[in-house]
Amino acid sequence: MQKQLLFLFFLLFFGSSLYAIDPIDITQRSTVDTSLVPFYHGVASGDPTPNAVIIWTRVTPETEGTVNGTWRVALDTNFTSIVQSGTFSTDSTQDYCVKIDVSGLQPNTWYFYEFTALGRNSLTGRTKTAPVGGINQLRFAFVSCSNYPNGYFNSYDRIKERNDIDAVLHLGDYIYEYGTGVGSPRTDQLPNYEILKLADYRQRYSTYRLDPSLRKAHQQYPFITVWDDHETANNSYTNGSDNHTPGTEGPWNLRKSAGQEANDEWLPKRLQEAGNTNKIWRKISYGNLADIFMLDTRLYDRSLQGGNANDTNRHIIGNEQMQWLKTELINSTAKWKILGQQVMMGNLTPFGITVNNDQWDGYNGERKKLYDIILNNNIKNVIVLTGDIHTAWAMDLPYNTATYNANTGAGSVGVEFVCTSVTSSSSPVALDPLYPLVYALLPHIKYVDLFKKGYGVLDLKDTVAQGNFYSVPTVAALNPGQAYETGYYTLANTRWLKKASAASVKIDPPFYQAPENPRQTIVTGIKNKSNDLIVLSAYPNPFIDRISIQFNTASNANLDLKLYDVSGKLVKQMDLGYLTKGLYNKTILLDNLASGAYKLVLSNNNEIIERTIEKF
Repeated sequence: MQKQLLFLFFLLFFGSSLYAIDPIDITQRSTVDTSLVPFYHGVASGDPTPNAVIIWTRVTPETEGTVNGTWRVALDTNFTSIVQSGTFSTDSTQDYCVKIDVSGLQPNTWYFYEFTALGRNSLTGRTKTAPVGGINQLRFAFVSCSNYPNGYFNSYDRIKERNDIDAVLHLGDYIYEYGTGVGSPRTDQLPNYEILKLADYRQRYSTYRLDPSLRKAHQQYPFITVWDDHETANNSYTNGSDNHTPGTEGPWNLRKSAGQEANDEWLPKRLQEAGNTNKIWRKISYGNLADIFMLDTRLYDRSLQGGNANDTNRHIIGNEQMQWLKTELINSTAKWKILGQQVMMGNLTPFGITVNNDQWDGYNGERKKLYDIILNNNIKNVIVLTGDIHTAWAMDLPYNTATYNANTGAGSVGVEFVCTSVTSSSSPVALDPLYPLVYALLPHIKYVDLFKKGYGVLDLKDTVAQGNFYSVPTVAALNPGQAYETGYYTLANTRWLKKASAASVKIDPPFYQAPENPRQTIVTGIKNKSNDLIVLSAYPNPFIDRISIQFNTASNANLDLKLYDVSGKLVKQMDLGYLTKGLYNKTILLDNLASGAYKLVLSNNNEIIERTIEKF
């Protein structure tokens, strides 16, 4: 039995490179929707309060420079009942992203929003503010680990279609830093190399946000997000990562800062301190029913993995964040206290062996501090939501596994639901016969699945909270299916789980969603009306010795790139060859040019696109 279980855990945490992924059809995914010009990346919202919410978009201009526009928030999709509006300005220093913290809204209300720039409207987004006072029910989808090359984001489609949730909690690994070929045969991810610099991270987010499944999910719900490791590099901590080599990849602090800056630009989240992209822990309150505490167990104050797990000087969240969390938990008057965080908190040490020291098991001293805060202050109804490990789990959280009673739940501090991945690698085959071994040796674990991809839904009522697990049949192709796997619930003022007889459901009727297409109410100011050729970005600008161009061609064509100096002299020309329609990234070496401004001209059979670029 011991050998079988250890093999299971080995497969779970180290086996993702031991198998191949089925070939994946990419033809429906890797192109730009030209009808969304110039808002190709859609819209998004996040971090709702009772009176405010962040709305987001990105504008793709035809030429470099400042883009000015307007935004509006209304109670209807025709924008006849506008409640707030304003102007915005964005440029390349923000990667042309737009984040507006809209205030003056009403609690627990669905709103619609849109942006206008360059003579076009964006998609209409839908968002919802948080409630105040008494409410009957809250429902949150929770997701993690969406590796673009590993497959289609079918889970995001199913969440979008449900239309029975208040918000989406993304628990990290929103993007992956790997280059093409790491765990997947797909080649449509840009850039196709491991990302290191700010320009790389920005292009990777651009690739993800062009995905229609992710774009549509963001359009319909507010997201509440935290990063995990892959938003910077695998198994990262405060001062490094096991996927970062300073000697060849530069100082870690520069890479870390680049990943954090791009994350802040591309996601609709607030910071703990304005302007400090290193602090993302925060509280989102939902009336009397829930306080959601989004934590950073990854980058702010995590010690290097390994060493003595019981050493109280080793940190996973650190003293500052722990003190903040302690104060907030003690002062919380909400029924449910939700900890949204990155790595498994529950014990996973069969035979006393720490399977994964990247989890809280590797920081047991700090975990005990947190458990002491909860128990010593009689803080009840703590639910931990976790991602990271590409597998699904439901468990009690024993203070001491030796004294925990699996039959009654006595000795548990709270409960934890771990969602499986959206696409990231898990076991290549179902392992159902081995799960009884897990339950026998680790009886605080009530449910585990190491095979399926999917998402979770957390349903909160005054007397009960239930975690529901859903799976999708495949990520190798677009597929409309899903299955309810199981559910577990915890009663208010208890600290343990029981198996549910069925999925919990939404009490109130659903609210109608935003339309699929932008409103066509104004005459376009876009010069290139056919949008056959689109330049999404040119990074970095200004450049030193090279620049990367991300572009989309809507038709099969021969593409040509020319570079002119300010006098109009042709200084470089590249024949990019015959390219089939799709999204591309080309890096151009320009180290032999003098400092100054240049005109970059990209052309195909039908269109010419110009960008002004500058060399330091």
